[in-house]
Amino acid sequence: MSQINAGQSNGNKTFYKHYAWVIVVIIAGMQIVGTSIRMSFGVFIDPLEEQFNWSQGNISLTYAICSIVTAVVSPWAGNLGDRYGAKKAMLAGVGLFFVGMLMTAFITEYWHFWVTYGVILGVAQAIFLVPLIPAAMIWFRRNLGLAMGLIMASWGLGPALATPLIAFMVEEIGWQNSFISIGIVSTILMLCMITVFKNRPADKSLVAYGTVDGDPPLSGKAPPVELLDEFKGHMRRTAAYWNLSSIHFLGCVGHAVILIWIIPMAIDSEMSPVRASMIFTLMSAVSILTRLTTPVLCERYGVRSVMTIFYVLQGAPVIFLFWGDVQMAFYLFAVTFGIGYGGETGGFPILNRKYFGHAPMGGAHGFQMLGAGIGMALGGWIGGPVYDMFQSYNWALVVSIVASIGGAISIVLLENPAKLLIPDWQKSEESFEKISVPNSAD
Repeated sequence: MSQINAGQSNGNKTFYKHYAWVIVVIIAGMQIVGTSIRMSFGVFIDPLEEQFNWSQGNISLTYAICSIVTAVVSPWAGNLGDRYGAKKAMLAGVGLFFVGMLMTAFITEYWHFWVTYGVILGVAQAIFLVPLIPAAMIWFRRNLGLAMGLIMASWGLGPALATPLIAFMVEEIGWQNSFISIGIVSTILMLCMITVFKNRPADKSLVAYGTVDGDPPLSGKAPPVELLDEFKGHMRRTAAYWNLSSIHFLGCVGHAVILIWIIPMAIDSEMSPVRASMIFTLMSAVSILTRLTTPVLCERYGVRSVMTIFYVLQGAPVIFLFWGDVQMAFYLFAVTFGIGYGGETGGFPILNRKYFGHAPMGGAHGFQMLGAGIGMALGGWIGGPVYDMFQSYNWALVVSIVASIGGAISIVLLENPAKLLIPDWQKSEESFEKISVPNSAD
């Protein structure tokens, strides 16, 4: 079978560069810019504790609120992207992001922080981020693993670049001015990317990347609501729909403990804030390689096997942190944990494609983000009260290890992804359109 011209939909076989890769770059850029402030939350814990005399438990509660709000809103945000397109969702989310960032700079009470960072930024994160992965999947008939690898790599690149920069900004201009500056610059950058974003290949008179002769056509417009609702019902009747969300939950508990508390742990070990942030950067930088390669490995060597290995590799290195009084342990941990952490999430888009085919993924992905968000909330919060009670993070580290290993066991028990678990979306959509078109004789 020959590949259809990337710049034509008329069957011309000459290959040109495809706009799908521009979409990948935009989505990666949105994630780098939009999530950096959340992934660097640990930088703000000590400054807030020092200025307001708030406990670490109360500060981490705000992160938990943000994650829970994002989780609860995620299924709705995914459906919003399915029905109205990711572009409109991103615009709405970026507007809320701007408001939340600026309001956070002027907080003076606990509840201010809960509302501005916890609620407003939590809703914003869901609306402009959840539709992105399903939007990328629309653009790829094949080679989805490479596309997802590039997008997942951005999840490691953003924190790796942003965390030391934000730590430096906090030291030089204070946490309040940092929120204002990051809010303004990030909003401008995201709006620029949204202007060149397209919801689907038909918006550029293209077919999905990797389309070959004989492939059933994919619709060039938003899916009909009736068919969309029918397929959501099919998905909800599969065990995978529910299990993937619970696996996300376990994986996110496992790494949220680390993402939020590794900087305070390092500072507690008498590192400077900037040096402690470099531990986070090293961990994130190492994760880029496995984020990039994991989706491709999943396509080639079996998605469940590869995911199981990376979940184990995320949990086991946490043992190094029990020797946190030895600073070299942090560097050993950062390198080994980064490998597992980077590969932990890369298989989910591949599993979704194998289980659900080309059906719109917004709702399913949003439900999985519900599990992920609750996991991030629990993992990000638990280190605070554990430290307040024991003056040590050890029990939080135990939670991290158990969650990651539990996720690995759950992956082993998933259904065989060798065949679709629901009816074929392409055939169903084609049949629906034939029924919906009025007869010319009527």
